[in-house]
Amino acid sequence: MAEKNSYIIYLRVIATVFVVLIHASTGFLYRIDTTAFDWNYANWINAATRCAVPLFVVISGALLLQKEENTWYFYKKRLPKLIYPFLFWTIIYLIYYFYRYTNFATLSFETICTIAQDKILHGANAHLWYLYMIIGLYLAIPFLRKILANCSIKEIELFLLFWFLSMFIANKGFYTVMPKFDLTFFSGYIGYLVLGYYLTIKQFNWHRYAPLLGYLLVTIITATGTYMLNQKGNQLNTILYNYVFPTTALAASSIFLLVKQYTQQTSVIPKWVLIIDRYSFGIYLCHIIPLNFLHPLLSRYMGTGWVIPLATLSTIIASILITFAIRKIPYGKYISG
Repeated sequence: MAEKNSYIIYLRVIATVFVVLIHASTGFLYRIDTTAFDWNYANWINAATRCAVPLFVVISGALLLQKEENTWYFYKKRLPKLIYPFLFWTIIYLIYYFYRYTNFATLSFETICTIAQDKILHGANAHLWYLYMIIGLYLAIPFLRKILANCSIKEIELFLLFWFLSMFIANKGFYTVMPKFDLTFFSGYIGYLVLGYYLTIKQFNWHRYAPLLGYLLVTIITATGTYMLNQKGNQLNTILYNYVFPTTALAASSIFLLVKQYTQQTSVIPKWVLIIDRYSFGIYLCHIIPLNFLHPLLSRYMGTGWVIPLATLSTIIASILITFAIRKIPYGKYISG
C-alpha cells in the first residue's frame, strides 16, 4: 500500500510506542538508586522516548498548518474528534480511580464530589493532560495558519529561535539564573506545531546520518545528565525529561527528519504498522488500564529487562482490542479515540 505521507504514519506509530514505553518504565525511576540496573535501564528508555508527546504535536503541525479551511469549518470538523473522547475517557478514568484507589462505599457524597471535581478540572488520569493541551492548540491553529502563511522561512526560523530560548528562560529549573522576560507568545507547545510545519516545508541538505546522530547524541546527553543530576537526590530530578525543553525538541526534530528521510518513498507499509496507526489515539487514551494490570502480572515472573518491553507490547495489543471493541458499539467510533 502506497501512502503519500507514509512517514507521518511511521512517526505516529513511533510516538504511540514511545508513550507506552514511558509509562511502562517510569515507575522504576522513583526508587532512586543510580547504581541499580532497573533505574539505569528505565533512565535510558525515558531519555530515548521523552519526545513522544512532542512528536504528536509536531505531526499535528505538519498535517494541519498547511491546510486552507474556514475557521468555523475547522472547529466543527476537528474539535468533536477531541471533545467526545475527552468526555468519555474522563468518565471512564473517574470510575477507574474510585474503583482502584478508593474504598468507594466508605466515601461521603461530599468527598466524592470534591474528588470528581478535581479530576474533571485537572485530568481524571495523569496522561489525559494531553487532551487539555491539544484542545487549546487546536483553538489556535486557524489563527496560526494565517500568521505562518504570511511568514518567510527566515521569519519562521526566527520564531523557532525565540521559542528555543523561551524553553530556557521559562523553565522553573533556571528561574534563579534567567531574566524574567515575558516570552509567553513563543513558549509552550505551540512551538512544536510551528516546528512540524517548518520541518515539512523546509528542504535540508544535511548528511543522511545527521538526524540519527543528532537523536543518539541527545539521548546520551539526556540519560547521562539525568544520571548525574540524581546521584545524591532524594527526589527525582526530571528537568532533562521535560517535554518543553531544548533537548526534547531536538530529539523530536531528529526523529521527524530521520523518519521522513528513510520512509517517504516507502511503497509498502507493514500491516502491523497500519493497525497501530489506525488505533493510535485510542491506544493513547486507554493504555493505562491494561498496563496497570499487565505490568505487575509480568513482574511476578520475569526481571525488569523483559518486563518493560513485554508490558509495552502486550499493552499495545490489549489497547487495540479495547479500542476496536468500543468502535463496534453504536456511536463508539466518536468516543473511542
